[in-house]
Amino acid sequence: MEPASLASFYRTQLKEQILPFWLKHAPDDKFGGYFSCLTREGRVYNPHKIDILMQGRISWTYAWMYNEFEPEPAWLEFARKGVDFLLKHGFREDGRMYYALHQDGTPMRPPSLYHAELSSILGFSEVARATKDETLYRRARELFDRVWKVLRDPAGDWNPLLPANRPVRDHGYSMITIHVIQTLRDYREEPGDRTRIQECIATMRDCHLRPERKLLLEMTDWEGRDLTGTLGRWINPGHMIEGGIFLLHETWRHPDPEIRQMGINLIRWGFEWGWDREFGGIFNDVDAEGLPIPGKEGILADCKLWWQHAEALYGLLLAFHETGDPWFFEAYQLVHEYSFRHFADPEYGEWYGYLDRTGRPIHTAKGSDRKCCFHIGRNFLWCAKIADRFGQNSSSRGTKPGF
Repeated sequence: MEPASLASFYRTQLKEQILPFWLKHAPDDKFGGYFSCLTREGRVYNPHKIDILMQGRISWTYAWMYNEFEPEPAWLEFARKGVDFLLKHGFREDGRMYYALHQDGTPMRPPSLYHAELSSILGFSEVARATKDETLYRRARELFDRVWKVLRDPAGDWNPLLPANRPVRDHGYSMITIHVIQTLRDYREEPGDRTRIQECIATMRDCHLRPERKLLLEMTDWEGRDLTGTLGRWINPGHMIEGGIFLLHETWRHPDPEIRQMGINLIRWGFEWGWDREFGGIFNDVDAEGLPIPGKEGILADCKLWWQHAEALYGLLLAFHETGDPWFFEAYQLVHEYSFRHFADPEYGEWYGYLDRTGRPIHTAKGSDRKCCFHIGRNFLWCAKIADRFGQNSSSRGTKPGF
């Protein structure tokens, strides 16, 4: 495909393959919220909300589609279901959010990490933007302020992987927090937003980035030093690409040549570390020294997951838009061909989530406790919007492409 033809392609994918699947199969009309564990055909195979970050992510996706794609009333009504369920059932008395709930909203698993909160903030903020609900927006802001305080505290309870006397930094939190602040800012920019984003970027650059090795480490100690063992060699190619996307988005608002180049580098390096030259596709995880990855993480390391490929589709198009370098479009074409040959299901819609290294589905489910429409929906619409800019004057490069 030519770059300019991709806008229509991705909008059609959203309207015919992705959004109808979740709109039809995910609603829980009895207790509220969404089912995320869906078979290939859309049948619910686990009725519990076993990872409630799915509630916030699905809610955000459809509210964002309403705000940025088409003002379809059914999408906004659907988005509100997740917010209402979270407000009713998601919070413990101390303000923490449960990790998992039974179908009826009663607690199933206690709070764990802060991904449920961050995803709920996304859903609250985007529905508030669609409905101009100031109360809901303030709820999102207050929740974010509490989470921010914990995540910036090396003694916080946000990462139980290592003892409290050995605090670590997790790149995922810095990267995701940038996107959360950018989403809150779409409703209204508040004092401190830019400072907080700059702090997240500084953490990525000063703690996780290893430019001499052309990589970004997923985990370091609190001062940015390498950890010993496998955690100190952990590369997540998809997170490198996703982080690069958020950095480039930030430079549209606040131009910074250094941060822009860092974003471009992360997208390129993420692809180069992740691309499987034998079977195609992007590895889930990579050891920086090519050593085995122990435990259950090692079983999935060579697999190909949906979300890295969704991020790579947009990230590579975005970097091509920014630089004009044909390398990025050639890499995009590899990911496009692989993704729509192996993940996409034209018969029932949506994507499979988990492939083995050779590209065969490990199972054919379209949703799980970790997979929903979030990464695919977000990046497909971003792909469409960036493709709208191709063929226009090259002066559009480096400017916000209409979203």
